[in-house]
Amino acid sequence: MGASRRLGFAGFVATAVTFGPARNGYGLFLPEIREEFGLSTQMLGFIASGLYVGYLAALLAVGLLAARNGPRLPVTIGLLSAGVGMALVAFSHSVTVLAAGVVIAGTAAGWSWAPYNDTVGRTVPAASGDRVLSVISTGTTLGVAVAGLAALAATTHGLPWRTAWFGFAAGALAAAVSNAALLPRGTGFPGNGRAVDRPGLRWFWRPASAPLFVVAFCFGVVNAVYWSFAVDAVSGATGPPAVTGPLLYATLGTSGFAGLLTGDTVARFGLRRTLCVTLVCVGIAAGLLGLAPALLPAVMASAVLFGAGTMFMSALLSLWSSAAFRERPSSGFSAALLFFGGGGVVGPALVGATVGESGLRPAFAFMAALSVATAFIRPKRRVRGPEPREY
Repeated sequence: MGASRRLGFAGFVATAVTFGPARNGYGLFLPEIREEFGLSTQMLGFIASGLYVGYLAALLAVGLLAARNGPRLPVTIGLLSAGVGMALVAFSHSVTVLAAGVVIAGTAAGWSWAPYNDTVGRTVPAASGDRVLSVISTGTTLGVAVAGLAALAATTHGLPWRTAWFGFAAGALAAAVSNAALLPRGTGFPGNGRAVDRPGLRWFWRPASAPLFVVAFCFGVVNAVYWSFAVDAVSGATGPPAVTGPLLYATLGTSGFAGLLTGDTVARFGLRRTLCVTLVCVGIAAGLLGLAPALLPAVMASAVLFGAGTMFMSALLSLWSSAAFRERPSSGFSAALLFFGGGGVVGPALVGATVGESGLRPAFAFMAALSVATAFIRPKRRVRGPEPREY
């Protein structure tokens, strides 16, 4: 197997695990977790926010570790965190252990993102780099879809929800072993692994960055609320609760493959138009759950729009940050991801603290309005760019 193919395969597997069940499995099984542990929406929201706190913490730590030790160590840490965290969820019999497992598993996405994007940029020829990154990013959609199908298989065979988490944990540990074997030894970075110079905080504040960071934060809010509470909002309203959630996730994952068209779409219509339409579609997806959570066609339409929209947004934030920070695109994208993660911390906690007797419907209606309002924020200039990259 060539170096590029080996790197692409390893990244595909890591992304499928870390951005699939490790980060989004909590929302998939929220109704079962709520029932078994007797948790309120407020507590469920705080746990979901904790997941994104873990993601942010890993994202902040991984840059220095990857620069000094190469991609193998942080990616392996991420996959082991996914395996250990999901195993804790599977074994949990207290809220404390459950929350710890969710947060530890959530760090996996932060550990695995930067090493692959940096390694591809530094070691893969430019002609193949975008293709390798596209393969890696596709792992997210497959991971979400497989998580949904695994949950569906468990429920249709009468198995407890914890069974799926045991399977997820085993898959993460297997992925850790395969990545440790496939990733290159050493740093693969110039300078014999010395940490590269990093810009100061003032460097990030410029006229072109303000709208980028606002959009990243607002999308982080909407994204986290949808993944955390969508299954809970529709469970039991459109059919058997144990079936609706897995079907929703399977549809979300499958429709996410549309994100591979982002590069061609931006090349034809430009970043501004593509960004605006994408945010409106994400808003419609959230609005459908707020307006018609009991109507199965509306729920499936929401999953299609959001699955495609969230993958488009991962690419668009990358393209936008590359235009705003042309001299250091990776550093600029990392800053955008921090704002995205910050939104992920705020969103679920806010919903948990404010949800009332009317349930989650007003929360999704507000998320719809926020996403559509964000669509009016425009990049400073028209941008055409490369293939999508994962966030």
